[in-house]
Order: sequence, then C-alpha cells, then structure tokens
Amino acid sequence: MFLDSFKKNIVNQIIAAEDGRDLHDAAAPYFRAFTGAFSADMPFTFYFEAQDKPIMFVYDATPIDRRSSHAAFIARCDKIKAGILPITDYIQELADSGYIDVSPVEFRNRPALPPDYANYWRKYKQFYNDVMTGLSFVCCSRLRPAQKLYDLWIKFNADRLVG
Repeated sequence: MFLDSFKKNIVNQIIAAEDGRDLHDAAAPYFRAFTGAFSADMPFTFYFEAQDKPIMFVYDATPIDRRSSHAAFIARCDKIKAGILPITDYIQELADSGYIDVSPVEFRNRPALPPDYANYWRKYKQFYNDVMTGLSFVCCSRLRPAQKLYDLWIKFNADRLVG
C-alpha cells in the first residue's frame, strides 16, 4: 500500500490515539473533532443530533453581534469540510482492508453540548450524504490499529530513515 504524506498522517493519528499520544499534524484538528469534544483550542468539532445527523460546530469567541457574515462563515466551513471526506474515505479503506478494527461506540456516550455553546460555537449542517455517512462511521466507532497497520507504520518509518 502506497502511503503519501496525507495517508501517513492518518495512520500516525490512529496509532497515536491508540497509544494515548497527541500529534500535531494537518490531520490533528479533524481527529480531535471526531471525538466530539468542545475546547476553546479546537477550531471545530462534530456533534450529532442523531447518529446520522452530524453538525459541525466552529469555534468563534467573537461576540455574536460582531461575528463575520453568514457568507464568510460558510466559506470558512467549506474549507474545513473539504478535508472530511478524504479522511473518512481513507479510514473506511483501512477498515475494509483489515488495517484497523472497528467497533461501534455507544452514540449516547458522545460529549454533550456545553451549556454556553451558542456564545462560542457556530453551527454548520450543510453536509451531503457521503460526508454524513463518513462522519457517522468515524465519529461513532472505536478505531483500533490491527497488527497489519503497525507493520505498515514500521515499514513507513524504516523507509523514511533509510531514504
């Protein structure tokens, strides 16, 4: 399996999550958002009204009456949204190929909305079905690396050290 830098970041994120480590690469904001946590140091996160109805909340501490226009907000969300499907599709490919083991996570155990979320988080719901399906799969599953993924990761790191 060929790993470009995008795929390497995803593999690294899955392995780091299993090891309890945080990585700071291009995929990190997405993997943090997949957890559903709400933290001021996160640019966005994913919440679910129902298991198949994701909402992206985008952090914005600007007072509500001084926030950017709706059009500017949508443009910002579209940039974030562009990264979702490639990540979720690759995770699905890893699962289908036996590189990761997937088990469902109880939907009701995802983090709740913080009490003051409307003051700091803007809501975005404009997802097509493919993105909604991918988010539901990744956000509502426990992704555990199979030995096959560790072998791939070791090979990637060995190639990097040699080449």
